[in-house]
Amino acid sequence: MNMPVAKSQNLTAIAVLLATLCSPVVALDADQLGWTETKEKWGQVLFCQRIYKMPEVQSRLYSFDVEQCDSAGQLVMAVVAKYSEQQKMQLQQQAEQHAVALGYNTREPYHSVAACREYCRKLADIQDKFNDQ
Repeated sequence: MNMPVAKSQNLTAIAVLLATLCSPVVALDADQLGWTETKEKWGQVLFCQRIYKMPEVQSRLYSFDVEQCDSAGQLVMAVVAKYSEQQKMQLQQQAEQHAVALGYNTREPYHSVAACREYCRKLADIQDKFNDQ
């Protein structure tokens, strides 16, 4: 009898995580993103990078997944570059806390692979556009 409740809670957590990670990605212009948005986006990228390193997740990845997530990380670092060193350290700490909080929203990290794939792909596309300019 507890199984349906646990399954329901797990599916709800996954849905919340997917909604968070797949929310529309605004143009990542350093002048447009505030502290909170930057922290959240960086935290989402950190979360994805961490789950991609897990042995139980690696078998579910395509070769481009890690590459796109790394590219997304480069884009975030370009956005973070506008802050002072002290602010960067504070922002990194808060982004890491956000990544940990995202991890608590799912019981099985491999359920987040599809959402991370989509999120990192969107950011990698933006990074590619910046590189082409």
